[in-house]
Amino acid sequence: MNAVAASVGVALRGRLVLGVAVGAGFLALLLGLLALTGRDPLTVAWTMASYGFLDPNGRAETVVRAIPLCLMGLGVAIAFRAGAFNIGADGQLIAGSALAMAAVPFLVGLPGWIGAAAFLLVAAAGGGAWGGVAGWLRARFGANEIIVTIMLNYVALQLLSWLIRGPMQERMRMLPRSDALPVPFRLPVVLDGTRIHAGVWIALAATVLLALVLRRTVFGYRLDMVGRNPAAARVGGIGDRGVVVAAMLVGGALCGLAGAVEIAGLHFRLQEGIAVGYGITAIAIALLARTEPLAVPVAAVALAALYVGGAAVQRQFAVPFPTVKMVEGLIVFAFLAFVALRRPGARGG
Repeated sequence: MNAVAASVGVALRGRLVLGVAVGAGFLALLLGLLALTGRDPLTVAWTMASYGFLDPNGRAETVVRAIPLCLMGLGVAIAFRAGAFNIGADGQLIAGSALAMAAVPFLVGLPGWIGAAAFLLVAAAGGGAWGGVAGWLRARFGANEIIVTIMLNYVALQLLSWLIRGPMQERMRMLPRSDALPVPFRLPVVLDGTRIHAGVWIALAATVLLALVLRRTVFGYRLDMVGRNPAAARVGGIGDRGVVVAAMLVGGALCGLAGAVEIAGLHFRLQEGIAVGYGITAIAIALLARTEPLAVPVAAVALAALYVGGAAVQRQFAVPFPTVKMVEGLIVFAFLAFVALRRPGARGG
């Protein structure tokens, strides 16, 4: 017994030392990156954090940025839970947005809020179809969904560029963008003096609904089974291919919904730049949340604050904005290292 206790103590101490070393290394690297800007790293870090979380205007912008990130993070997380890798959230956002804007002339006659709801549902259908293509190709032909979703991102970007310079360009034909979204389809502002719109309630509702689906339904059980052990799922009579396709469909639908929410609540037009690298950040959010839906909004707010604070640092200290991406990557790597150290099979040194 003493020998067992001693070995356990050594293992725990080894893991603690390794964890401290990893944390110290990432902290040193983070401070080093900030120091490369020529400014006091602590001042830069404090400015970034305080504007993203403490400043009233900064907090409002953090919430605005977190709305699409939350929806896209949910979309990526559900694919991850099925053992699929959805790298195409940006393309799904564009596909959903484009289809919804194309459908607006047919939805104008619908009464009241029904038209706005239909606008959001069409976007979800477009994003779901775009994600479902990747899922179907994997299920039918064994195609690598990582490669497929990345390539579909490029297709979506080129499609967007063609649409806003061609059939969907504004009537004046002066700028590469669509006509403005009619007022009845727009999401109202929920907090006066800010840009926070009703999309925040949509994101929270999607979070709760997805959490209930994953925890309380047969589909959620099948999703977890396929993600953890596809072979065992097949033995248990669960069609893993169908589950993967369904996960990619639902994930794409959430990303398409994020695009419609961005247009209806913020941009009011289809234009380039509606998907400014959100897809990569959505992957980071899903990883930080460990694919748990209820944790996704927290991770989304944290990374949104990082972006908002990074913009403030860029304005005040002329720090290159790509530094924010580097910090984001370090946070994800540090978190994954921490998770790896907590695994029962992790070696203690």
